[in-house]
Amino acid sequence: MRVAILGAGFFGFHIAHQLERRYPGIEVEIFEKDARPLRGAGTHNQCRLHMGFHYPRSGYTIYQSIMGFDRFVAEYGEFLSDVGDNLYAVRHDGLVSVEAYLAVMDAFHLRYETVPVSPDLFRDPDGIGVVLRVPERSIDVQSVRERLAGRVAARLHTWCRIDEIDAARGMLRSGSQLFGPFDYIVNASYTDPNLGLPENLHFAIKWELTALVLATTSLAPDAAVTIMDGEYVSVYPAYGGMHTLSSVAHTPIRRYTTRDEMIADYPRRLELANRAGAEAAIADDVARHLNVQHDTKELWVTAKTKLATDMGDSRVTEVRRHDRLFSVLCGKIDAVFEASDTILQEMTWPIPPDSPQASVTPDSAMAASLRTP
Repeated sequence: MRVAILGAGFFGFHIAHQLERRYPGIEVEIFEKDARPLRGAGTHNQCRLHMGFHYPRSGYTIYQSIMGFDRFVAEYGEFLSDVGDNLYAVRHDGLVSVEAYLAVMDAFHLRYETVPVSPDLFRDPDGIGVVLRVPERSIDVQSVRERLAGRVAARLHTWCRIDEIDAARGMLRSGSQLFGPFDYIVNASYTDPNLGLPENLHFAIKWELTALVLATTSLAPDAAVTIMDGEYVSVYPAYGGMHTLSSVAHTPIRRYTTRDEMIADYPRRLELANRAGAEAAIADDVARHLNVQHDTKELWVTAKTKLATDMGDSRVTEVRRHDRLFSVLCGKIDAVFEASDTILQEMTWPIPPDSPQASVTPDSAMAASLRTP
């Protein structure tokens, strides 16, 4: 069996690993538009392995995080660290009341303990209704970048942007070059999940360029604090004793309704972030809420794909299928098993002879069927 995967991010490598585990001898090829793998949103984020505390307005996101958490720990424990003092502070004036927040967490049987509100940590302790200590973990994204690709035997194509997918024939086009035929194609490209899907199956999505500050801080290396739920801030352990600083108000630096606009800006994303004063805005917002000092080491800027409605701050993962194509809307990283399980459940090998997928078009016929670039 031959399978093509678009996107050499965390989802792409995870799905490749699960396929190789299920089907010994499978041929997997991963196509990545950039020069190196694992340089997108999967390794430029808050470094948080979620359990659901971050999403009181999206029950399904909580559900996916809960279902994926233990499996993620079992599969990727080498990349994880405990966060001994991991605090969530719920403000009285947030989008969700203290009572409603606790009711949601209790409804999902999430484990936490309440701790006193520290005036040494919070600038406005009277505005905090409750502080919870939770058992979420930290992802060492530097180790992910260095070691995750070594888990798979797949062939990796870099600098190879896929322009067109023929889902019926299992073919890919990159410029004038054709690849295939493949028995299945998995689009885990994150920013372009609609590539190859008919319009009636398109995900309704939008895009952002987002910035995070990587810094040393006055917090202990295994300490974290997140203020909920609204335009607040988070300081979370990353790697090497550093933390990420994020701000709901200032982490998004640009928003887009079309992917083409975002892609046009992406090569100059650092310039745009610096022009917007993103690092100072995020740091100032953190300082407005928390008594935490920091020394910036790096500014991370990457693309984020979100549901267009953004209702309830949802970050769900979903898979849609069309002929040989599985297209993944990549949500939170802890929901990666939701994607791979769905794909493995629907893939069949050998392909039944009466299936429309059993007919493979030779490359020469495919060349004529694809649009001339």
